[in-house]
Amino acid sequence: MSFRRYVATGAFAAAFAICSALPANAQGGGGGGGGGFGGGPPPFTPEPGAKDLKSVLYNWVWHVGMLRGQAENELIGTLDWHGSGTIQVDGQPCTTTNLRVQANYQIPGLRTQIECRRANGQTYSNIETLNGTFAWDEDRPGAEIVAGEGKATPRANMRDERMIRLWANPHGAAKAAIAAAAGGLPPDAFVQNPATLLDQKAAAGVKGNTTLAWEGNKAVLTFPLPYVTGATATATLDETFLMEHIEVRHGSNTYEWTYGDYQDFNNELHKIEALWPATIVERRNGTVVRDFKTTETEIGQVYVQMPVPASVRNAGGRR
Repeated sequence: MSFRRYVATGAFAAAFAICSALPANAQGGGGGGGGGFGGGPPPFTPEPGAKDLKSVLYNWVWHVGMLRGQAENELIGTLDWHGSGTIQVDGQPCTTTNLRVQANYQIPGLRTQIECRRANGQTYSNIETLNGTFAWDEDRPGAEIVAGEGKATPRANMRDERMIRLWANPHGAAKAAIAAAAGGLPPDAFVQNPATLLDQKAAAGVKGNTTLAWEGNKAVLTFPLPYVTGATATATLDETFLMEHIEVRHGSNTYEWTYGDYQDFNNELHKIEALWPATIVERRNGTVVRDFKTTETEIGQVYVQMPVPASVRNAGGRR
């Protein structure tokens, strides 16, 4: 498929939502030219076949469509995802009737809405929510934010798992790898062109924590996951620099995700070639716990927030 640059034309507000995008001239990752609207070349273009860490990180976010505008800054701050599939509930498969995931990488926050039906006909519903140090379940989005509307149940013990899930998705992992390479936390991976960011950090003598190895033509990157002490990820990129597998080790647990068949799943009226996998398989300690297929995304024009209810804040978060 072809990949094109876009120039963001909307306001980039506190939630870093991109309001709209216009196409710029084409510029191939790993080879030459472009820049759009006569503005000259982008800040960095890897040499064809380059295998250094900066080039790999740049190619990763370039090919998945996270670089935006003339300066090719990394501007994907949120996600709204819809899909279908199965999820393990109390050790039994439950087929989804409604499935939606919303992510905000700046908070960082995650909301996963699940409605599903077991083989015996029983139904299950829950909304798994995360905001920074707080995790809770909701019986409706935004439960308890308006007094008397909905019920929020603190789940501090689930905070690390949900944070891992956020940073192990295709956008989150790329952000985490760049941030670790820059010696910081994910805010360092936002807004700037990743190559420019890494050059700035290198000039300042900052040493990063992302390492690179190669398995044939596949790049394998290892880096700490942010905001989860002791969590280490190993991501494998395919020959086109799209993440096909990531493994996260945290304490005695091993989490794995396998991703495949990346496409632009945005609405037909808002295609921006920001890619997302069609298939997502999650394993915990070797057992498949979630097996999803993407039906639609909204990347590039979405406002996502996860306000923390007072009852959850009063119960305390996990740090």
